[in-house]
Amino acid sequence: MCRGRGGGGRAKRVVNCGARERGANEGDTLMGTHWIVEGTVDPRWPINTRGNVGEVFPEVLTPLTYELGVIPAERGWRRAYAELGVTTPKDFASDAPVIIGLYGGYCYLNLSFLRILGVRAPGSSAQAIDISFFGEGNPPPYRAHPGDRNVLASLKILKSVMSALNQRDVPEIVADSYRAADEFARRRPALDAPDAELLAYVRSMPEPFERVFHNHMVTTALSSIVAGVLADACTAAGKPGLVTALIGSSGEVRSAMYSRDLSQIAQLVRGSASLTAEFDLGVEGLLDRLHGRQDAEEFNAHFALFLREHGHRGPNDWELSGRTWDNTPELALIAVDRMRLADHELRVAPDPVAERAARDEAIAVVRPTLNILDRLNFDKAIDAVGWWSQAREATRDRAVRLTFPVKQVYRELVRRSAERGGTGDPVELALLRPDEELSAYLAAPSTLAATLAERSALHARFAAVEPRFFITSQAEVPSIEQLEAEHAAAVAVPPAAPGTVLTGNAGCAGVVRGRVRVVLDPDDAFDLMPGEVLVAPLTDPAWTPLFLPAAAVVVNVGALMSHAVIVSRELGIPCVVAVADATKRLTDGMLVEVDGTAGTVTVVE
Repeated sequence: MCRGRGGGGRAKRVVNCGARERGANEGDTLMGTHWIVEGTVDPRWPINTRGNVGEVFPEVLTPLTYELGVIPAERGWRRAYAELGVTTPKDFASDAPVIIGLYGGYCYLNLSFLRILGVRAPGSSAQAIDISFFGEGNPPPYRAHPGDRNVLASLKILKSVMSALNQRDVPEIVADSYRAADEFARRRPALDAPDAELLAYVRSMPEPFERVFHNHMVTTALSSIVAGVLADACTAAGKPGLVTALIGSSGEVRSAMYSRDLSQIAQLVRGSASLTAEFDLGVEGLLDRLHGRQDAEEFNAHFALFLREHGHRGPNDWELSGRTWDNTPELALIAVDRMRLADHELRVAPDPVAERAARDEAIAVVRPTLNILDRLNFDKAIDAVGWWSQAREATRDRAVRLTFPVKQVYRELVRRSAERGGTGDPVELALLRPDEELSAYLAAPSTLAATLAERSALHARFAAVEPRFFITSQAEVPSIEQLEAEHAAAVAVPPAAPGTVLTGNAGCAGVVRGRVRVVLDPDDAFDLMPGEVLVAPLTDPAWTPLFLPAAAVVVNVGALMSHAVIVSRELGIPCVVAVADATKRLTDGMLVEVDGTAGTVTVVE
């Protein structure tokens, strides 16, 4: 295992398991036992947060994904911000990852850096970025640093923003992401190819992934700026909650398509007595039971098409060792199972008449409060925001899609590992570095068996604790001993009493009442019943099909540009995000009222 020498509480220097993650503070020492790869906090950009990135990397980050995914993602992100004018060459002291950090076993986003977008973008602010990207966690206040403001950067950003506000179609950058993902998929070797060929393909991912992640960060930045124009206008008018009505749905968001396609499959199940009977037996082994059956022919065809189109997604789907709907189809079948129980037609889109009326009403409230220039930009943002929301989700989807053939090849290597007497656990094998360690292990698992066992035990320890929400210095990078002590000392959060109003951020407008159903993992949603309020710790695309049977969605974390907010708007489901400790304060069976406009959850009984 890569860690320092010495025992007990003596200072240990973290051994560099990935040379590129070490920065200017190479000589820093850290106390205790640390993760396999430990990044270095850049003192120029010190505030790192789990906000927002908790949706993307909810679990412990493996060395495989860090080296093949995170490092090229950092390069793509830097290039995107340089092109938009956000950053200058002087902003970074080295190539070491700054924007996407790996500390204490978990992935972090650099809030100090992201705030530069708000500081340098004309008319924006660091606070606007906090609201758009994070929305929760009570972040440390922004403190100006010499060089934060840059006139040339602001002028270049202004040009980028003006172009974004004039967008009236899906940006071309989306098509480039599709091309890149398709090109990389065509290069995938046959799964019966030799180890060396499969390993070479896995290791070739960084270059194309950098390209598509660059595209994703361009669209993410511009969508946040355009949405920020609307958010700032609503805040200035004293009606911040109206921004959800102004943004509304976009109609072609990829993440919502998964839910709609699965809802059609659920309708097939509801209309068939034989399919209903098979689902009543449970989803485990369901596809095997239905294979080749004439009465399941339509279902099998539709589900196979769903997997071809969307099988690359799943919980924690940026993680290369993670589950997908393709390799773990039960995840999608659980959502179908919950949908088919609804005794009414599932709502797969908002009411267009009601949505238009809500938007017009919000415009009538906000627009008169603006000066002439702000009103012009406001009008443009209203027309452009949908295109950028589509682009953001489409480029994200293609970035994940690009990793799909790598995951397929990697799973074949895992199979071969098990066949040769090594581990058959995809997460465990990902604890090896993808260069000489992985090659050596596949050739002779016994040579690294002790190393892998030690790392696996360490992984289990990190997975059992909560990461710190903020890390603002190298001294705050926690050892596993510190995290375990904090976990043990954590005070239990009592359930909310009747009459309690929990406050979060408005996600999607609407007021509904329903019984609470807390779901901590999408493969553990068997008890979610139609009409219940889904309460979750976070939501990535694997969760979104569960939105359809739910009356409303409440999430512990999130912000204006969070996944749960975007998808709930597309499906027309009331949503409140950034409700601190919602999964602890709300318990199964509570009757609650969810107000997606006010951003509140009221415990009725």
